[in-house]
This record gives sequence, structure tokens and C-alpha cells, in this order.
Amino acid sequence: MIDVNDMNQSKDVYNAIADPTRRELLRILANSEELPLYEITPHFKMGRTAVSKHLAILKEANLVTARKVGRETRYRLNAAPLQEVQNWVSFYENFWNESFLKLKQILEEQDMKPDVSLDFTFATTVEKVWNALTDSNVLAQWIWNNDFKAEVGHKFQFRAEPSEWWDGIVDCEVLTIDEPNSISYTWASAGETTTVVWTVTKEADNTVRLRLDQSGFSEETKAREGAIEGAKYGWTSMADKLTTILA
Repeated sequence: MIDVNDMNQSKDVYNAIADPTRRELLRILANSEELPLYEITPHFKMGRTAVSKHLAILKEANLVTARKVGRETRYRLNAAPLQEVQNWVSFYENFWNESFLKLKQILEEQDMKPDVSLDFTFATTVEKVWNALTDSNVLAQWIWNNDFKAEVGHKFQFRAEPSEWWDGIVDCEVLTIDEPNSISYTWASAGETTTVVWTVTKEADNTVRLRLDQSGFSEETKAREGAIEGAKYGWTSMADKLTTILA
């Protein structure tokens, strides 16, 4: 059953703190154990009578207590009724924190989403696909000449035939190796640095799925017409060569 008196008191508290002058009064009293009116008034651009009216409203809401000391009235903060306000604010604070957390997760997922994702299927073994990913000589047959080593931290290059618009060099560094499941390395060329991740999976029909994820293209590159499609075309052409090697 709802207590009408509690409802009225809650209403008084919210009404009392709705005014910025009264909120400032509470702040001033919170920093002092007890203050007389003549020490409170100089904090405001208003007279004693106006300040007294604000203090009276706070007193009605039980946010301020007053006691007589001789001819002087001294005021003290009573913060207990503010607990309900704190509970109300905390509810919405949690709501917004959870909402911002969800937004952060969405944005992170978008940032982590690969710019290029391709799947290739081969009628071979996991071991042969892994060898094609990690053997320098085999890599040269379907990507480009290289000095690759399957060692985390190893820096190497792929060297393609140069052209008038590209020197043909891709600088790389091995980031992760999880034999025979996945390998990743940086792919830096023509002022663009991305990350390439190869993932090997044996399918139920005994075929092997090789997944390529490439991420980290600049917004300028992604906005340029044909740039991502060109990357996909290049990887697909290489995968066609790999199909021939693994046949």
C-alpha cells in the first residue's frame, strides 16, 4: 500500500531541489556543520528575506533543520531525504552506463569487422593447406617471392613485379601462429598497413576451408571506388593458383 505522506514528502524533496538557488544552499550547508543566516546570505545576490524563503522550503522538505541559539537561527543540512533522489539518479545512471557499454561494443565490433573476408574450399588436407601458408617456397608459387619464416615477430617481405605505380614490395611481420589453425601478419604496402588473418578449418565433408580476413584499411581507401573490390580480386586470383598447387 502506498503511503500518501511518503509521496508528498518525496514530491517536496524533488520540488525543493528543482531550484538552483536551493541546490546551492544545500552545497553550502554540506561544507559546514551549521551556519546562521547572516553567514549564508553573502553567497547570493539577494537579501536575507529571499534566502530565508528558500531555506523555509528546504526545511519543509526536511532537507534542512533549524535551531535557535539565542536570537539567532542556525541551519544544518539533513541529507537523508536525498537518498531517494540518489536511488532515482542511480537507476538512470545504470541505464545510460549499460546503453553506452552496448554502444561501445557495437562500435568495437564494427572496428573489428574485416574489410575483406573470403572463403576458399579445397579437396585436400589441413596439413597441405598449412604448408602452403607457411612454406616460403610454396608461398612464392601462389602469392609472391618472399623471405617468410613461421616465427612470431619475424619481419619479411613479399616481392612482386614492380610497376610504374607500385614498387611491388609488401612489408610484413608475423603476429600470431596457431598451428595448424591460423596465422596472421601485417601487410604494409603503398602507404597502407592492414592485418591479414588466415584460418584453416576441416569441414564435415573432409574438405578444408581456408578463410581470409583482411582489416585495417583507411577510411580513405574504403571510400575509394573499387579499392576493396580490387583487394578481393587479387586474393581470389591468388587462391586460384593455390587450388592448382593443392590439386
